Amino acid sequence: MRYRYYYKRDTRACLNTVRRLIESGRLKVSEIVAIRGNFSNAKWYRFTIRTKTEQFQFKGISWFYYGTGSLGLQQVLRWLLVPDVYRDAVLDVNQQGDTFQPNCFVIPGRGAAYE
Repeated sequence: MRYRYYYKRDTRACLNTVRRLIESGRLKVSEIVAIRGNFSNAKWYRFTIRTKTEQFQFKGISWFYYGTGSLGLQQVLRWLLVPDVYRDAVLDVNQQGDTFQPNCFVIPGRGAAYE
């Protein structure tokens, strides 16, 4: 498994990187095994897309806050063809933790869970 880390300063840079990976064919939506969002005080926000052969990890998308972070995550999830049910659950502020402990999430890859 190859691990690729993208440390971008902000959501816009992350969006450009994800779009570039999809357009170039390096990130194939059909091969996604899981999409994960982690938060910890030490590592801040980590957005991870795992395929069968690679793992792409991004720093720079903060989904808990209103604004570009959550809108950016919503756009990325659309590009990855994640169903509305998962997208809405991840971005619903009522399902998040408090300001100091935002919730983490895992979205299964394409397969029975999407149908």
